[in-house]
Amino acid sequence: MGAGRARRFHSPRIGIAVALTAVLLAALQPGIAGQARVKVSMLVFAGANQEVVPREAAARYMRENPHVEIEITETTNVLMYPKMMAARQANPNRPLINFGVFNVDFSNRGDVDDIWATVTPDRIPNMRLVHPSLRRSDNRGIGHSISALGLIYNKNLVRTPPDSWKALWDPQWRGKVGMFDNNFIPLVLAARLNGGTEENIDPGFRIWAENAKNLRALVTTNDQLKNLIVTGEALFGPFFATIFKFWELEGAPLAFVPPKEGVVAFPIYLQIVKGSSPEQIAVAEAVINDLLSPESNARYARLTFRVPGVEGASMPAQEQIMTPRLLQTAIWLDWRRMGEKASEWRQRWEREVKSRM
Repeated sequence: MGAGRARRFHSPRIGIAVALTAVLLAALQPGIAGQARVKVSMLVFAGANQEVVPREAAARYMRENPHVEIEITETTNVLMYPKMMAARQANPNRPLINFGVFNVDFSNRGDVDDIWATVTPDRIPNMRLVHPSLRRSDNRGIGHSISALGLIYNKNLVRTPPDSWKALWDPQWRGKVGMFDNNFIPLVLAARLNGGTEENIDPGFRIWAENAKNLRALVTTNDQLKNLIVTGEALFGPFFATIFKFWELEGAPLAFVPPKEGVVAFPIYLQIVKGSSPEQIAVAEAVINDLLSPESNARYARLTFRVPGVEGASMPAQEQIMTPRLLQTAIWLDWRRMGEKASEWRQRWEREVKSRM
């Protein structure tokens, strides 16, 4: 009799009824039926715990909104930004990245390229907690936190570490400097320390053209720079205190020194890319608001050794690699001007400096 009941239970009519019931139940579940699927792409920095908090914020949003998929790409701005610009030229209404984390340099380049959408404070209420120094004109993005740029060096091979930005172009370091390609901070510093400014960059180009052979290599990723200095192929170069700290904890033979002229204050920003749909922008705004909450901002700062940019996002003093005192003497560059001149400087850098390495 049990077998007979089993055969009747699996009859075609009952099977169809069960299937229809399942469809109806699914239709009643929020975020499954009746809502269009929304796919959003988010850029975060790779490594050194920089992806942890953004992934947590994205996961929270997707749990509450099952119809949304947030695809996260972990890489550097140096590698991704040119791809974003290429995608924009192909179709401005289908951005490769919808929103994400961008450093101050590329945020300002994006201003010049007109790639950023305006963020709306009413839809991102935690913007009111962001420090005034991290606000952007016309709300083209919003600041998140700050890192410090100083010098890292191989402590096993360098007995007397360089303590000045001038060491980067000092002839005694021929073939011993490693740094990022198309990073114009050392160019601007060379100009500033030799009578120029962001408005008068020629002294910087002159210094680097005369000392291009100091450059052992120009890199595009953090790991490339780390390997260059750890192996001794290069002995030192400009880099961020935040990521250096992780390399030190891993046991890499590296040390960090704040140059006597001051570290360079290096903010990061949260940006939404033009061409994103209204639905994608709504998702981006919600995740950005989460990242600007005191809890998320403090957690990100603790995990990455950054200074938080949000009021109430405090960290124990022992967890800050960049103390408020260090910030008081930091160098603040004219990032807007640097963004405006990036294309011109890139061409000159190729012609006047890289060709002489």
